[in-house]
Amino acid sequence: MSEQRSEIPFSNLRKLEKMVAACSRIGDCRQMVKPVDGRYDVCPVKDFLGGFEPYVARGRFRIADGLLRGTLNVSDGLAKSVYECTLCGSCREACHKAGNACIELPISHWMNHVKVFEALRADLVEAGYGPMPRHKEIYGSIEKEHNPYFEKHDERGKWMPKGKPLPTKGPLVLFTGCTEPYRQPEVLTSLLGILDNAGVKIAVANPDEWCCGSVAIRTGNKSLAQNLARHNVEAMKKAGAKDVLVHCSGCYRTLKNDYPEFVDKLPFNVTHASEFIRDLVKDNKLTFKEDLEEVKVTYHDPCHLGRQAGVYDAPREVLKAIPGVELVEMKRIRQNAWCCGAGGGVKSAFSDLAVSVGMDRLAEAEATKAKFLTSACPFCRGNLIDATKTKKARIQVKDIVELVADAIA
Repeated sequence: MSEQRSEIPFSNLRKLEKMVAACSRIGDCRQMVKPVDGRYDVCPVKDFLGGFEPYVARGRFRIADGLLRGTLNVSDGLAKSVYECTLCGSCREACHKAGNACIELPISHWMNHVKVFEALRADLVEAGYGPMPRHKEIYGSIEKEHNPYFEKHDERGKWMPKGKPLPTKGPLVLFTGCTEPYRQPEVLTSLLGILDNAGVKIAVANPDEWCCGSVAIRTGNKSLAQNLARHNVEAMKKAGAKDVLVHCSGCYRTLKNDYPEFVDKLPFNVTHASEFIRDLVKDNKLTFKEDLEEVKVTYHDPCHLGRQAGVYDAPREVLKAIPGVELVEMKRIRQNAWCCGAGGGVKSAFSDLAVSVGMDRLAEAEATKAKFLTSACPFCRGNLIDATKTKKARIQVKDIVELVADAIA
């Protein structure tokens, strides 16, 4: 597609125009080292893409500003640079303006870098410059089979234990997502084992559950995301859900933070599995094995769960509750945690870039001398496993629910 000037309305980006204008170009989003805060660099993709300005938040804000003013052409190359971002939100944590520059906006929208980049992608999709080719193929799979993995929808429940069907209605409903049923079923079976150990009854809205829509939101297809959100809310209501339990961090952020933008009001509460398991531990509802091996574990904060949803303590409290586990932290944790590399559509469109970023995070984990690198997100788990294979690393990658499931009696 040839270059085009800004006859494109950029209607999504214009809603956030004050955020775009608020960027004062200080550049902490480009380079920032503050050891006292555990801050070592900012953008996980910058250096792998040559270190150029369009690959850091300051440059992306200037691109957005130029497009809004009509002083910058839209092109395929520009669109590609916009999509070479994991949407991890690390730049917002380093930004001096975040949280105090846009006082005329609702507090939930103060200088939200990720929202700006998602809005820009939505405008590029509407103008025909986005998303990336692989994302278009994924949209086709979601529309046809309600999952991004080109799998049959009627096989979404294939992971469930045979001979022990789960009810399809109940006050507590497990939203399974797509990655785990189709690619990482062992994570879901581990979660079921934990719930069984605690005597928790849970329902699964199969076959009514569809893809949560996170991939559509992150890559700019708002209409597809809205259809998925409305469908899933109705599916959860049909299942009788008062509380929805989610393990996938991407699904969690999408249901909890994004769905309220597509529906009037969520008719159910959304809880992450790490929060739910923490409460089971506090209520002494889990029975752990005796004489468990002493082992060092390090925890990776998923961007969707940590920076974008504020869940930092629950996973750590769960790990510390496992007998024999010593939690050893990496240098960059919590709001300053380094991205695994898989988010924002990067894993599907730019797989080599995703693994390269994952290897950066893996090196930090190895420095702790931990036996296990754990997280609470299937995307992090998958990409970090790919990184260990590429690097031939000894550290083992496991989800937090797998560690708990291995430790219960």
